Amino acid sequence: MEVVKNQIDDLNLTLNITVSKEDIEENVEKTLKTYRQKAEIKGFRKGNAPMGLIRKMYAQAVLADELNKFVGKTLSDYIENEKLNILGEPLPNEGTKTIDLAKDEKFEFAFDLGIAPEFEIKLSKRDKLNKYIVKAEDKDIERYIENYRSQYGKYEDIKKATEKALLTGSLTQIAEDGSEIENGLKNDDANLAIEFIKDAKIKKQFIGATVDTIIDFDIKKAFEEEGKIAVMLKAKKEEVANMTPNFRLVVKTVKEYKQAEINQDLFDKCFGKDVVKTEEEFRTRIAEDITASFKRESKYKMMLDIKEKLLKKLDLKLPEEFLKRWVKVTNEKLTQEEIDNEFPKFLDDLRWTLIKTKAAKDNNIKVEKEELEKAAQEMVAAQFAQYGMAYIPNEYVEKYAKELLQKEDEVRRIYEHELEDKVVDFLAEMVKLEDNEISVDDFLKLFK
Repeated sequence: MEVVKNQIDDLNLTLNITVSKEDIEENVEKTLKTYRQKAEIKGFRKGNAPMGLIRKMYAQAVLADELNKFVGKTLSDYIENEKLNILGEPLPNEGTKTIDLAKDEKFEFAFDLGIAPEFEIKLSKRDKLNKYIVKAEDKDIERYIENYRSQYGKYEDIKKATEKALLTGSLTQIAEDGSEIENGLKNDDANLAIEFIKDAKIKKQFIGATVDTIIDFDIKKAFEEEGKIAVMLKAKKEEVANMTPNFRLVVKTVKEYKQAEINQDLFDKCFGKDVVKTEEEFRTRIAEDITASFKRESKYKMMLDIKEKLLKKLDLKLPEEFLKRWVKVTNEKLTQEEIDNEFPKFLDDLRWTLIKTKAAKDNNIKVEKEELEKAAQEMVAAQFAQYGMAYIPNEYVEKYAKELLQKEDEVRRIYEHELEDKVVDFLAEMVKLEDNEISVDDFLKLFK
């Protein structure tokens, strides 16, 4: 066996591997003997078929398999022993000769490798970056208050239906003459929101309705979407598609959604019992929460700025032709046009990955087990908060976080996210950060 390195340039090399039959002969014989022991061939007891017959049946397949394993191990061992920092995976050289397993005594393979560039991360206090501190304005606070009031509001009975009313009642399919259709579609507990009625004339029929009001209408004109109508009637979509559209609603209740009042009950629901006691404290707490909620986005913006600065400053060269081949081989469903369009972004993401990896390795930056667990708990708590469950017991958070950390993909994703956070913190210490107070609207414009 022989391995010859052909260094094309700093970023590209080809490894030529020559394997003789003698290199793998022992492994081939062992495998064939194993085949013989397990072979069940008509006319012979299990394990007693002639070795010549076994060779005739399996020799070439075994030779190919052992050859692939030997070459794969030789390739990976060489990369590890020579400490080659490769990008992607080795690719067969396009000029590799076709192998004849029956005739060849030596087998030649050639693999192209893309090599990561060598570089040093150079940042100093002469490099300036903004540290954005997002400040809430009155309109932002009002928007949050309206959201809280809507979130913790409820439906209340009203006497007459408005455009925002929700009617409940019996919804029955009727014939042209107004009689109920036998075995027609019917839902005795239907919910109907007036604001979603598309037809203006039909909508007018519903506004002003009271309990026991009877309304005949064309349900398909009123709501148009068969999926919504099917849900309203608790029917199948195909039933709705083929039905006559005339229905009668007998109103049982008339309700309207009322926002929560700004009082102690709302304060407690938003922030916990007696944490906030006045409207002024309520507004102050919301302003603080808005600023806090943008801390991660602010850090994300800082990461983008550091990334942009380093990509420009280091100007890392990559083996682009090799990488384009590798992307195509590993993403067979992508068209060449899609690859060409996404390739510049792929290169920049790869450059940033190299920078992060080097910063972490050179400075022994790691994510410890406790940090991983804490990050998982924060992720779970944030997910609950999105569903309006801002305050849940710690034992539930810890339970779901443990379940999350049982999934390998999730562990890898959380680890990479936390590692990037720590690397960004480290790199931010190397530059001069200047506090920059900014409004919510102006901050969001930075991402457009």
